[in-house]
Amino acid sequence: MAVIDANSSGVSGDKYLGALVDMGGRVESLRKVAKVVAERLPGTSNVEVEARRVERGGIGGQILTIKSEEKVLRRKGSTILSAVQKCVKELKLSDWGSKFSLATIETLLHAESKVHDHSPNDVELEELGSADTLIDVLGVACLSEELELDKATWWSTPVAVGGGTSRFSGRSYPNPAPAVAEVLRACKFPMVRGLGDQELSTPTGVAITVNLVGNYSQFHPAIQPDMVGYGAGSKDIDGVANILRIMAGRSLETPHSHDEVVILETNIDDVTGEIIGRAAERLMSQGARDVTITPVYMKKNRPGHVITVIAKKADAEDLAQVLIAETGTLGVRELPVNRHITPRTSRTIQLRIGGKTHRVGVKIAEDRKGRVLGFKVEYEDLRRISDQTGISVLKLQRLAKPLLELPEKGDR
Repeated sequence: MAVIDANSSGVSGDKYLGALVDMGGRVESLRKVAKVVAERLPGTSNVEVEARRVERGGIGGQILTIKSEEKVLRRKGSTILSAVQKCVKELKLSDWGSKFSLATIETLLHAESKVHDHSPNDVELEELGSADTLIDVLGVACLSEELELDKATWWSTPVAVGGGTSRFSGRSYPNPAPAVAEVLRACKFPMVRGLGDQELSTPTGVAITVNLVGNYSQFHPAIQPDMVGYGAGSKDIDGVANILRIMAGRSLETPHSHDEVVILETNIDDVTGEIIGRAAERLMSQGARDVTITPVYMKKNRPGHVITVIAKKADAEDLAQVLIAETGTLGVRELPVNRHITPRTSRTIQLRIGGKTHRVGVKIAEDRKGRVLGFKVEYEDLRRISDQTGISVLKLQRLAKPLLELPEKGDR
């Protein structure tokens, strides 16, 4: 497991490289990457990579400096992507490293194409089209493989984007920069303002983050750290330790897996049962994990209902809007919660009735050691068979149970 602390001073390509070097990654590996980039990116020569130790906010970390001679000011997206494809082959990156590198560059190109209203192949990039960007992305892939983090599950806290304004192309823009905002929007990745009143996260940094990370959380997952690295930013910011911390280690085994969901709730007392039922149907069709309706007594002893929705964080805003539109409620509460999940597998059994064989799905709950805790036959399959045969769902459940032949606990 690897955990990225991104919610205080943000993310950038050089901070990622610095943190990975601080964890034990070799600078010589980055120089090899730089040499390949210089050979494969048209108009680039004399690329140099240097690492040195600095302090940011009283904390020591590695800062990476990349210098190159660029004979062109802008490069088209197609040129950049072609160069990366050639580099991953020459560097002999693993399948993971190749996919990560290409996906990160494509994320950047799609964001820039959206911002500038050009196709990803035709969009022209200045700073993001330089050797620095390619070395950042390919370097993260290379060092991650070197440190065996390519096999890790990556987590991140929400990305700090900063406040104030930034300047590029001769103009000032509010932070986050347009490309940063577009990457986060497209990937539905959470952001926070952070501690600085300036740009804290770069487009390259957020593109690397969203392509590394499989899970995000406001809190650290349970981990026993084996490696900790600090990557320093180029600026020393007042009041902020301008560093990116990455921790890697062993995930602490728990009886259940976990995720974070949100609970949406609203109280209503002025709509009919038909309206409530329609709202529940719409919420489920739009991706809610579950919808429950609880009768309650409200102010002045008026009978009413509490509609409760369990949803993924990324879907919360859309589902709240559905709830408002369908019920006319004036407010929706949103509560973030951690959920304990029992591991489960699926299998299919053959249920023979009246000379005909029917396929029925079964969900099997297990503990972390694979021991069976219980099972549930898929209701929709049983309902389909019930409609076809006229046999009750209850009787079909009884007929299906002997066919499961599940091992007793401890047999696996």
